Amino acid sequence: MLIQEKLTIRQLSIIAFLGIIGDMMLIYPTLIAYSGHQDAWICSLLSQVLGLGILWLIYKMHQMYPGLSLIEICSEVLGKWIGAILAAGYLFYFLIGAAVCIREVGDFMTTQMYLNTPIRAIILLFVVALGWSALKGLGTFGRSAEILAPFIVLSLIILICCLLPQADSSYLKPFLNTPLFSFINGIVRGATVSYGELIIISMYLPYVTHGVHKRRDLFLATLLGGIMLTSFLLIGLLVMGAEQTQHNIYISYILAQKINIGDFIQRIEALIATAWLASTFIKTFLYTFGFILGLAQLTRMKSYKPLILPTMLLLFAMAIVISPDVLFYTLTIMYAWFDWDFTVSIIIPAILLLISMLRKKSRQQRSGKALSHK
Repeated sequence: MLIQEKLTIRQLSIIAFLGIIGDMMLIYPTLIAYSGHQDAWICSLLSQVLGLGILWLIYKMHQMYPGLSLIEICSEVLGKWIGAILAAGYLFYFLIGAAVCIREVGDFMTTQMYLNTPIRAIILLFVVALGWSALKGLGTFGRSAEILAPFIVLSLIILICCLLPQADSSYLKPFLNTPLFSFINGIVRGATVSYGELIIISMYLPYVTHGVHKRRDLFLATLLGGIMLTSFLLIGLLVMGAEQTQHNIYISYILAQKINIGDFIQRIEALIATAWLASTFIKTFLYTFGFILGLAQLTRMKSYKPLILPTMLLLFAMAIVISPDVLFYTLTIMYAWFDWDFTVSIIIPAILLLISMLRKKSRQQRSGKALSHK
């Protein structure tokens, strides 16, 4: 195996929790409010069921091929050449996902906090941190996630609790007034952009220590992450209303600016920004290391480490050229990304599972016939 060290079940659960939050902490309310309007919070709640179904697909593939990553499963199911083409498609998805997350960090920092800092400087610092983490390996990353998780969760709870005095339930009315197609679109979108992007977890499941509660802990952690995103969306609707939530891409950061309790607790957006950066770093590393590991597996390399530096250079360049500005990202990439997530996290895994089950059934029938002839 390319990786000798393993993640513990607790580390996997924490990584899944932070991965589902990731960059969605800021942009998830905007994405769902775009379709669900004032009923977006209901769409988000219902999307948790569909999201767990997506996660079941991902975990079912792991159960059928417990020692293989997603890239290896593609070749195992579809054969050497077709499997390699599909694996290359997934690698491209991981690479673009990492580049988009890095660009999100650059755009956010240069438009909200460090207005006079060149975006390339921010991107370079982030890429260097990713490269250093990849060099240290998967075990170090898992322990780092354990350290960061309490700070991130505490920051999010503080944000929600401090905004409760400003909540106005009238913003949620009228209930269930969204057109049916838009409502269903909000449910599917909510599941796909959060749970769907956890397809990257299938690259790490073979490197997790065995335990009886692995599936339970993974599903529970992701469900908690989904509920946390729903809480962001709901508090955004209660404080800002559907119109403002839909048209402000950094809604959680804007909400943090509104906190003012007794003219003493206020302006805590830096805390929220730090928590968002930490969770986005976890998600970006998942994509980055998944790409490096998958490329090493596809090319049958003995070690993934020679690929770290070229990948970091590639990510630095792609993060700069992938989008001219934040407006292009919000109007073009953000909403088109949903179709890509839907394809790689639902359609393709379902096809791979169907082919695997048909092959297994065919083998069983041939074995039964052979035994009957004897």
